[in-house]
Amino acid sequence: MTQLRGKTLGIVGLGAVGREFARLGRGIGMRVIAWTMHPNPELGFELVSFEELLRSSDVLSVHLRLSPDTKGLIGWPQIEMMKPSAILINTARGAIVNETALSNALFSRRIAGAGLDVFDVEPLPAGHPLTALENTVLTPHSAGITPEAVEAGLQMAVENIWDFLRQ
Repeated sequence: MTQLRGKTLGIVGLGAVGREFARLGRGIGMRVIAWTMHPNPELGFELVSFEELLRSSDVLSVHLRLSPDTKGLIGWPQIEMMKPSAILINTARGAIVNETALSNALFSRRIAGAGLDVFDVEPLPAGHPLTALENTVLTPHSAGITPEAVEAGLQMAVENIWDFLRQ
């Protein structure tokens, strides 16, 4: 167990989800720093270089779209910059983090742990190296299928239709 209060939360990507996660981190007493492809100081978060984010974060949370620019963004060289006590969270897209590099880093205890709900191949194949690691929490990428999320998505669809018809 580790206490998060007083630790540094690094956010990779300040889109809607990244901003909300940053607010949650701040709300539990974490120092929040961020790197994003489209920096906007008006968002109110401390923006740092990608390298500084990797070196300083106790928890690094990925919130980017998958694109040619983000595929493999976090590989072995980036993991080597992280603190040995760091925890990497990826709830964005599996291919943003090189799974082989991450598996090796977790197996060798180069970093302390990971929380993943996205993978290169979903569902994660049986016998995948990540499934055997005690310092890793794996969940299905299913936050968007709660009854509340489905209801909110349907409501947004209806609002979009009304907005279109009003034009």
